[in-house]
Amino acid sequence: MQYKNKKTITSIISGFLMFFLFVSPVLADFNPGILIADDVFSNTQSFSGASGIQQFLSSKGSPLANTDPSFLLMLKEPQVALQKSGLNDPEPNLPYLRSAAQLIWDASQMTGINPQVILVTLQKEQSLITGNFTDNNSLQSALNHALGFSCPDSGGCSSTLSGFYFQLFGNFDTQGNHYIGAPASLMRSFNTTSGRGPMIDASGSTIGSPLIRTSQVGDTILLQNTQGAPNNAPATQQVTIGDKATAALYRYTPHVYNGNYNFWKFFTSWFKYDNGTLVRISGSSDIYIINNGQMSLMPSFVMMSHGINAATANVQTIAQSDFSSYTLGPIYAPSDNSIIKIQSDTTGTYYVFENGVKHPASPFVISQRNLDVNTSFTVSLSDANLFQTGTQLTPADGTLIQPDGSKTVYVAQNSEIYALTGLTFKQYGYSFSNLVTLPVAEVNSYENGGFLLPKDGTLIKFADSGTVYILKDKMLQPISGTVFNLYGYSFKNVNTVDKGELASATQGPFLTPPDGTYYYVTSNGANAYYYFKNSAIHSVSAFVLKQKKISNAVALSAGESATLSVGDPLPPVDGTIIKGNSSTAIYVITNGQKVALDYNTWVKTYKKKAPNVLPQAEVDSYQTPSSVQIQQ
Repeated sequence: MQYKNKKTITSIISGFLMFFLFVSPVLADFNPGILIADDVFSNTQSFSGASGIQQFLSSKGSPLANTDPSFLLMLKEPQVALQKSGLNDPEPNLPYLRSAAQLIWDASQMTGINPQVILVTLQKEQSLITGNFTDNNSLQSALNHALGFSCPDSGGCSSTLSGFYFQLFGNFDTQGNHYIGAPASLMRSFNTTSGRGPMIDASGSTIGSPLIRTSQVGDTILLQNTQGAPNNAPATQQVTIGDKATAALYRYTPHVYNGNYNFWKFFTSWFKYDNGTLVRISGSSDIYIINNGQMSLMPSFVMMSHGINAATANVQTIAQSDFSSYTLGPIYAPSDNSIIKIQSDTTGTYYVFENGVKHPASPFVISQRNLDVNTSFTVSLSDANLFQTGTQLTPADGTLIQPDGSKTVYVAQNSEIYALTGLTFKQYGYSFSNLVTLPVAEVNSYENGGFLLPKDGTLIKFADSGTVYILKDKMLQPISGTVFNLYGYSFKNVNTVDKGELASATQGPFLTPPDGTYYYVTSNGANAYYYFKNSAIHSVSAFVLKQKKISNAVALSAGESATLSVGDPLPPVDGTIIKGNSSTAIYVITNGQKVALDYNTWVKTYKKKAPNVLPQAEVDSYQTPSSVQIQQ
């Protein structure tokens, strides 16, 4: 490995693992002097975002397509925003773990490298695109060294860059030195004037000594190969570096076979044509589009919806072998808001596309959305059936609708309509001046979501019951009289509604008391005391109750208390010395936890102050410093 002075801000790790895959016989059009064109190497828009990379990974059956939380943890994305900011991560503050596709996309946009280059390197180094991993240990090992970065041929991998995330973004070592990741290292070589290839000796050899300078575009250099089947490559091979991207790849992997041959092979197999390229097989009229590394059929009306004229478009005729090297993707969808009608449909129904799904739409909805049926496409039934039929397209969100001859008023929301009551009509500030009257048949064709629920925080009761509820997150929580008063609620704000109007709300547990509430539950004539904080109850012993002079406890029912989560007991005040009635061990309460006292500390610091003798079970229940603290 070669490092810059560790006192500089950035250090570069330039040793790399050669993890070679079994390859097919060498293809005749392989040119080791130009592995990839410069403009392709730096094309950051070769996918339509992280979703396009996710689509490609899924099409290949890649383990990296996994988005389960347990797998995302294996990618080792740190949760310290400051650390990620220091690594120039463009998304340091996200409240969730990113998928492999998202991390690849972000690393690509950060460094300026084509995300396809990252994907091919992941395959070349650890077979992470098409490989099968039989257990989590082998998969974790492959993820840790995903790009083969910081694992030199001489052996041993850097622990600093161990992890999928760190391979992409770099990391800091224990002294705070910053090491860049593989994409940044490749782009540093690429962005160097005339390119930055491997170090060479005076005769241009990468394996001679002493190594005296960095090779550049135009240099003829001598590289090692991996020998043996299937390529039977010579031990060494001369290559004239043809462009900056090739220089960067040979610096990263100073071998022709199999490392850079594998890179070229996978890249040309998966990404020979740019994203968005239109192609057809010789002798066929069907047109396909290269879509995120897949081959998607593009029917003629879809082309027209995207403003493409099939007669004049640049459509490349390709060989069957090239076509077969791509995975067939989903049919390419029309642009959103494209309108079609079907030739054989005598009803004259129009369909509007949204996210690749065709929705039947009425003239009113089409007009409201400022769409024009004169721009519609008439398509065959077979072409129409290429796409899923969705629900009837509803008016724009917020539209107030009344069926002709009915008193019911609906509001359109999220592709459904919801019935309004007097309460919700007023709560949401709707106005009858905005009401649209539509035919009953049309309103009945919309997805009906039932009644629109009142706003969160609304106090509710039903006519046949005295129980008061609060609506939170589509859940009805009953409120006890005590808790009602603790929150300062007023009965004048309680709304009496019909049960059917809340049919879509689920029944929840009792509303919890405010944080900091002391309460008691009476059972068999005795009171048990509790403290509610941080969404949990903490039992309060008679000793703590007296010590803290708690006199403001309120009564809750046993049933109400039983629905609350149970936390650790509330400890005595800090500085209290305690012992159990069946043990000689003495403790002092410090930061809400019991800390064992040795004899010398008890004598010197606490002057042999007599401990408070408590039931042993109570003492045992208090937490030690290794436990989570409960603050009052």
